Amino acid sequence: MDKVFVPRWFAAPDLATFYAVTSPDILVEHQRIGQRYRRHLLEVRTYADRLHVQALLDRADAGLFVSMTQGEYEEAVKNIERLEPMP
Repeated sequence: MDKVFVPRWFAAPDLATFYAVTSPDILVEHQRIGQRYRRHLLEVRTYADRLHVQALLDRADAGLFVSMTQGEYEEAVKNIERLEPMP
């Protein structure tokens, strides 16, 4: 039986990087670097991409990331996006 997908939001322990896995095929990463930020969007297209997303989810399940609600994630990202984007 296939697993039912549940969206997940979590952050690195230093709260400088935030992740959203909003569908089985989409990973969004917001990364604060000093006074700037960078946003990465990964659309899973290869097996390696799938392994990367699964590894992040496994680490989150192991307690290596800070779990967040969707609202907490959106507030954190809103604060990050007030910084200057990186070129």
